[in-house]
Amino acid sequence: MAKDLQQFLTGLENELPGAVLRVESVVNPQQYEITALMTLLARKGSEQIVLFENPLNVKGGPGIPFVSNVFASRALCARAVGLDDDQHGMALVEEFGKRENLNGQIEAIADAPCQQIIRQGPSADLWELPIPLHHQQDVGPYLTMTCVMKGLDQEFYDITFTKNWAKAPQRMSVSAHAHHHLARIIREHEQSDLPTPMIVVLGHHPAFYLSACCLMPYGNNDYLTASAFLQEPLRLCPSVTWGEAFLVPADAEIIIEAEVPPGIRETQNPFGEIAGYYQPAMQSPVAEVKAITMKEKAIMQGIFPGNAEHWHLGGIPKEGTAFHVVKSKFPGVQAVHLPPSSCGRFSCVIAMDKERDSDPRRAAMMMFPEIEHLKMVTVVDADIDIYNEREVQWAVVTRTHWDKDIEIIRNVQSFRQWMGEAVIIIDATRPTGIDFPEKNEVPAGALEAVLKKKLV
Repeated sequence: MAKDLQQFLTGLENELPGAVLRVESVVNPQQYEITALMTLLARKGSEQIVLFENPLNVKGGPGIPFVSNVFASRALCARAVGLDDDQHGMALVEEFGKRENLNGQIEAIADAPCQQIIRQGPSADLWELPIPLHHQQDVGPYLTMTCVMKGLDQEFYDITFTKNWAKAPQRMSVSAHAHHHLARIIREHEQSDLPTPMIVVLGHHPAFYLSACCLMPYGNNDYLTASAFLQEPLRLCPSVTWGEAFLVPADAEIIIEAEVPPGIRETQNPFGEIAGYYQPAMQSPVAEVKAITMKEKAIMQGIFPGNAEHWHLGGIPKEGTAFHVVKSKFPGVQAVHLPPSSCGRFSCVIAMDKERDSDPRRAAMMMFPEIEHLKMVTVVDADIDIYNEREVQWAVVTRTHWDKDIEIIRNVQSFRQWMGEAVIIIDATRPTGIDFPEKNEVPAGALEAVLKKKLV
């Protein structure tokens, strides 16, 4: 049986009762009831996946079930790629780095589950879906999953997380920023005065989505990368709109097929984005909906922007890429982490055994070209658990000499100019050449003995 979202959720509930919170009450996404509930759960420290069984659609009528928080913890992300829950640290990072360099396989099928229900023409209505309003000042309901486009003259598919404002029943924005591969694909079509075919995938196995966050070069066939993450062939089928010319994931829950007309730009935003602030109004392409297909008992998936699952999606895949890049030059590097407290992209922590006093700065410098929008790199010794922010902060305040271990580099970042263009490097490794005290430790044997006695 092919991997899909519902198979993942069922397996999770069977193994970990309570891991999925099922909300049976009717909720109104247009009154922020989905994101309000998820905000309250996050404040309680909950990492549950939340399945809303009876959400209303944009029009206020009955919608289909809606699920979010699928990536709410690193343990869930580890489980998604077939690792044990406790392998959510460097084991997960190394697995990402390995899989992004593999090519999987695709398998063409007929009678695809994603096309059990087909709506075309006026019946292909976005507003029949339970698309949430996320934050108070959002301009409208947004889809927050992946868009897929195909290269104009090359046989590759690009899968990118981006947002789509459902502006009308058959019209949505396409938030393709200049650095996105999607923007380049749109430009290439526009240069030939052609519409750009695209799809939005609203629900699939979480490994499919994790693969979309890898830092792959333009022209990579992301369908093959998705297969590598799924560890099985990615099943594809001809689209309803373009047939064999554009293949779609056969085991997706819902697929929106649309075309981006050349040369048209319209205003979108404000929208609460990953950094925790509203993205201001901007001009973006639009897409005209041609068809909506889905499973007979589909579950629509969404990401709550600017919250834990968004940060994990943005951070973990980049950790894998960055780790292998810096490890190749500095063998003493033991771990790389993009903590959720900095939205999974604005700060990075490196743990290393340095050979020379210059190693921390040199290793840190390698991170800025690899990770878009990065503002701060902190380098600590390998005895620090970089997934424990208390330990990292302890290392910073006890091992950093402010007068020589902090470096500000100007004119590095430019995407979010309101955040500033300068970046900072903090060397929080033990200084050499002085008598530095040893770290407090409880004997490992005592820890093991207490664990065996099951006292905790």
